[in-house]
Formats: sequence, C-alpha cells, structure tokens
Amino acid sequence: MEAEPRAERPKHTGHRKRRRGRWWILALVIVVVLVLGGVLAYQWVKLRRVDKFATAGDSLLKANKLNDAAIQYRVALQLDPNNYHALTGAARLASQADRPEAIELWQKVIELRKSTVQDREDYAELLIKNNRLALAEKILDPLLRGNPDTRTLRLASRYSVKMGEDAKALEFMRIAAKRAPDDDATRFQLADLLAQSTNPSEQAEARKILWDLAGKSNTYKQVAIESLAAAPQLTGDEQTRLVQQLADLTPKTVKDDLLAADLKLQLHPDEGTHLYQGAVDRWRNGTTEDLIHLSRWLNIHQQPELVLSSFPIEKAFADNQLLLARLDAMAILQRWNDIDEVLSQTEVTLDPSVIESFHARTAQERNATLDAEVHWSHAISLAASDPYKLRFVANFAEQSHAGAVALKAYEQLARFPEQADLAYRGIERVGLKTGDIAAQRGAVAKISARTPDDPNAADQLAYLNLLLGEDVEKNLAAAKKLTEQFPNRLSYRVTTALGYLRQHNAAAALAEFNAPVPIDWKQTLPAWRAVYAAALFGTHKNEEAQKVIETIPRDKLNSQERALIESGD
Repeated sequence: MEAEPRAERPKHTGHRKRRRGRWWILALVIVVVLVLGGVLAYQWVKLRRVDKFATAGDSLLKANKLNDAAIQYRVALQLDPNNYHALTGAARLASQADRPEAIELWQKVIELRKSTVQDREDYAELLIKNNRLALAEKILDPLLRGNPDTRTLRLASRYSVKMGEDAKALEFMRIAAKRAPDDDATRFQLADLLAQSTNPSEQAEARKILWDLAGKSNTYKQVAIESLAAAPQLTGDEQTRLVQQLADLTPKTVKDDLLAADLKLQLHPDEGTHLYQGAVDRWRNGTTEDLIHLSRWLNIHQQPELVLSSFPIEKAFADNQLLLARLDAMAILQRWNDIDEVLSQTEVTLDPSVIESFHARTAQERNATLDAEVHWSHAISLAASDPYKLRFVANFAEQSHAGAVALKAYEQLARFPEQADLAYRGIERVGLKTGDIAAQRGAVAKISARTPDDPNAADQLAYLNLLLGEDVEKNLAAAKKLTEQFPNRLSYRVTTALGYLRQHNAAAALAEFNAPVPIDWKQTLPAWRAVYAAALFGTHKNEEAQKVIETIPRDKLNSQERALIESGD
C-alpha cells in the first residue's frame, strides 16, 4: 500500500507561536509594571498621608495642644514607624512634655540618614537634663570632634557641670563666647556660670558681662538687669543704678517693681514699712497674677498682715493660688482655727488632698497628734493616683516638718517612673533634714542605680556608706577613682578623706585637702568641715581643728558626722 500523503504544515505556524510567546511576555511585563506602579502609587499616597498627619501634629504642638498633637503623630507613626518627619515631631513633643519615651524616640531619629546636627543637639540636651550622662557623652563627642557650633559648646558646658568639671564647663563657654561674641544667649550663659564661682574675680567678670548686656542688648536687657538686681555683693552705687534701670523697663511688671523694692530695702532698711505699703498700693488693683506675686513677696518678708489686708477673701476664693498665698499668711500668724474655718467654706475649690493637708498642718500645730495623722493619711490616699497631687502633699508635709509623712508620700510618688528621680531626691532631702541616714542612703542608692553614670550620685552613695562604716574598702576605692577622674571636685576629696579616716589613716585623709588652690572652709558645707577637722585631730593638729569646729553649726550634722569631731573635742 502506498503511504498516505502527510498533510503539509502551514509555514506561518511557528511564527504564530513566537508571536503568542512575545504577547505573553509583554502582558507579564505590563502586569509587573502595573503592580509596581500600584505599589509606588500606594507608597506615595501613604507618604502624603503620613506627612499630612505629621504636619498637623507640628501645628498643634506649636499651639501647645500637646494631646491633640500626640494623636496626629501616633497615627503617622502607625502608617510609617520610621518616618523622619513623624519621629522628630513625636520626639520633640515627648521632650516638651517630659515623657519617658522621649529618649527612645530620639534614638530612633538619630539612627536615620536624614538626622541632622540639630537632632543630635536636641537629643543631647534631653539626655543631660535627665542625667543620662554616659549616653550624652556618646552623642556630644562626635559633634565636638568636628567643627562644633555654639549650641554644641553650650551643651558640652552643661554636661561638664553635671559631671562636676566646672573648669572644663567654663572653658567650653569661653570658647563659645569667643566664637560668637555677639551671641547674647551664649554670653548670658557664660555670665551665669561665672556668677556661680567662688572666685571673686570670676564673679566680677560675670557682673561685667551682665552690665554690658543690660546696656546694649534688647533681647537680654531685661533678664540681665533682673539677674544683676538679685546678685550679691553689689555696691551702693550699683544698687541705686539698678533701681533706676528697673524703673525704666517697659512694660512695668510686678516682678521688676519688687526687685527694685528689694534693692531699696538694702539701701534704706529703716524704710521697710513705707516700702512694703508702697508695693501694696501700686499692685493691689492689678491682675490676679500680680496679686499672687505680691502676696508671696510679702510673705517672704514676713508681712502677713499686709497680705490679708491687700485684697478681700472673696477674691482669694476666685483663684486657688491666691487662696494658698492667703492661707500661708494666716499660717505665719499661727491663726490655725481661722484656716480651718476658711477651708470649711463652700466657695473653696481646692483639691480635697490640699484641704486635708492644711487640716493636718493645723492639727499638728495645735498638738492634736491623732487628728493630724488622720488628716495626713486622708491627704495621701486622696492623692495616691495623681503624681502631681502627691508631689504637693509630699512637699507640703516636708515644709510642715512632718518628715515621716513626707517620706511616705515621696515613696508613693516614686512608683510613677517619670517622677521617680524627683521622689528619690525628696526622700534624700527629708532623710538629711531628719537625720534618717538609712532613708537617705536608700534614696541615693536608687538614684545611683537609675543614673549609673552620674558621678555625684556615686560619690554621695560612697559617702553615706563610709559614714556608716560599711564596705569601707570598696567605697574608698570608688571615692579614689572619682577623685582621680575629677581632681578639682572638693566633695569627692571629702569622701576619699572619710574613707581613709575609716581605715584610721588620718595622714592620708589630710593629704586629700592639699589642693593647688587654698580652700575657703567657711564657704563649704558643715559636713565637709567635720571631715577636715577629724583629719586635723587625727594628725594631732588640735588647735587648727578647734578653729574649724567653731565654724560648724552642730545641728547641721547627723549623728555620724558629729561623732567624727566629738571624739577629738
């Protein structure tokens, strides 16, 4: 049989398949392009939305509407957690509001490529403020190694002050002032630093800068005059000149008027009655803020009767700060029953924890111990959920010499992370006032643990441990290390000397006070003088020791510090 002839394949079939393949590839490319375009479009739209929310947050932050701003930044960061605009805005908001998350937000900011020198300076400023000094050093060091601007130098100065390196702080400020001789903010900070010096020539230099600012600068003229008015060691001519300059300032303010009145009191102490009444006559019809300032000033000058006669009680009921100033005046006069009567009025709108605190104070002053305890307990309970109310109760109890109550309130305040540092310093302060060295040491230990790179906290903890004679070798080693790092810091030398005294090595203790610059012991803390006197006694320099002891108020020492000098008396 013959084979059936094979059908001939059309010649264009292969071309058709190749064309079909190209169409599929083209379709795929189009799909990919559309997908990528959609993704890019989505990203662009999302970026626009993020920027819109962040910009809204900026506007609200500028208007000081912090809660509303926080909502906008939060939404922006939910859309894009690494958005530079949203992160910097949120970080600045958290810094302004003293929120604990501020440090974490700034850390994220500086990890971004877009971060700027200003961002790093803002972060360093926050770290210095919160005593995160080791981290602050890591941020400042690269800035200082480059070509630092005046703000970086000013921050380095503040960091050095916190580290106890006053000479280095002053050096940074002098460099900043030299680089920017017309920068009034820098010159004012330099003057402020010089004014804190114990060196008379540096204090005089501070006054010279302030006089220059007062005469030439518009921005800092008022603050310079006010700083000079509050400065010590002014001559009579300087005081008279400042009275006139304060009078020439416009607009007239109660603060400047009362500063001038203080200067006049120093110039003419016998005219006090006239000057007090004159201040009342000028400001009794002023704003509520003016009356608050006037009342507090009169209370400081022990003029409570003038406070009570300057404005009616009805006006005090309209503003709680003014009412508190009036209650303070009544307390100065020891009118405890009248205070209770005022607090019972229906017009009083003070927080219940504040009212209970005042009732506790009045009961305490009447020696009604049980009533006082009940009212203090109620005050703490009412304030327990609000850190700001707890701060008031703690501070009020401290000022009322109710040490145990103040300690309890500060301990509760320490439960709030953002208030912990303030609370522990309050406990330390109350412990110092009451002689409760255990409470004082416990608070300092917490502060040191929270800020392990703070040399002042480490020194204070070593000092208290050495006072109690605990872990002498370890704490002496810590003190010696600090002294080696900061040889010009007298407080660290005192702690080291105390450590040597605990090892019965008075000669080594005394050697710690061989400073290159003579120490003016009358200007130092009583506790430091006690350690110095003990070192003198231990080296048989009894006459010198007695001269130092004569300058020490014994009531300013705790029992352990008194024991240092009583053994040699």
